[in-house]
Amino acid sequence: MAMMELAAVRRRDNGKESNRKRRAAGNVPGVIYGKGLETRSLEFERKPLEKFLDTARRGTVIVKMTVRDGDAGSESYAVLKEVQTHPVTERVSHVDFYEVALGRKFRVEVPLRVKGKAVGIEKGGVLEVVTRSLEVECTPDQVPEFIEIDVTPLDLGQSLHLADVRFPEGVVPTEKDLRMTLAAVHTPKAEAAPAAAAEEAAEGAEAASVAEGEAKEEKPEKESKKKE
Repeated sequence: MAMMELAAVRRRDNGKESNRKRRAAGNVPGVIYGKGLETRSLEFERKPLEKFLDTARRGTVIVKMTVRDGDAGSESYAVLKEVQTHPVTERVSHVDFYEVALGRKFRVEVPLRVKGKAVGIEKGGVLEVVTRSLEVECTPDQVPEFIEIDVTPLDLGQSLHLADVRFPEGVVPTEKDLRMTLAAVHTPKAEAAPAAAAEEAAEGAEAASVAEGEAKEEKPEKESKKKE
């Protein structure tokens, strides 16, 4: 588990104009909320926040957040929930954090990290990663940065399912269907298409052969009618 520290200031004045001024001054507005907790509007310095986000993009990170509210201050633990960016500059414009309590279980999305090279790839197969993250339930001190899935044994036509994943102690997936597919090795479409075309051609030839046989069987009947 990765843990980082981040400082924030409680903001009381909200609205588009106030937030625009904050961004112009080099700060980023955000919020922190949690189950049964007050939603608080916050303000972050851009550089420390972007440094944190660079780390958070590589895996799940627990944040020890110090919030200054006038002359008072408080500490909270949280996970990043959402990042909003400007549509043109792509700079961070707003962040959401979800507050968690140490020792209390909560649900969090954890990214999957693929390990190894599937044996089916050596045979011309293509690896498809069906899902990039999983929701798990655990306490904040047990949150993994990522969950590793080993695709090395996968041959052509084989899949890796939720049941095949080994989770860290105390970490439980919220998905109950253990047959859920996480990754699979497929035959390339370019190879599958000629095979399908050949099969269709064979079926067409067989149908034509049957029709021809039926036509030949009908001719004697017509000739016998003429003689009568």
